[in-house]
Amino acid sequence: MRGRFIILKNMFTENDFRNFVSRFKWTFAKTYADKAPHEYIVLEKVGLEHKAEFISVAQFIRDAGFKASYYKRQRFYYIFDDNYYWTMDENVEDTDLINRAKLADYELIENSWHWKCLKYNIRRIAVGQDG
Repeated sequence: MRGRFIILKNMFTENDFRNFVSRFKWTFAKTYADKAPHEYIVLEKVGLEHKAEFISVAQFIRDAGFKASYYKRQRFYYIFDDNYYWTMDENVEDTDLINRAKLADYELIENSWHWKCLKYNIRRIAVGQDG
């Protein structure tokens, strides 16, 4: 079979994903604390030697995950344990930031993520219980 190439799917597994997400210190996104609480890791902080892993994780999220929206922006998400994970780069090869948020803080309604606390706060304001 000269001239034919076999393209292998991402060989990154859920176990590899588990090892990756547990190996690094995640940073709480302070600027989003009151509107979209989540954590992130940045390639620059964990070391450029992890670039290939970042790309593998991003590809894994796309291959094993699903498309959904948050504030009308569609991305790929992957649910694992008590969190959901996503990246923001259009091209997987550009991935240098990986995000995660606690599933308990969000709900998926009609394929769109909604922060539960925002809904609760809007409801409180609407009934005049905003303090």
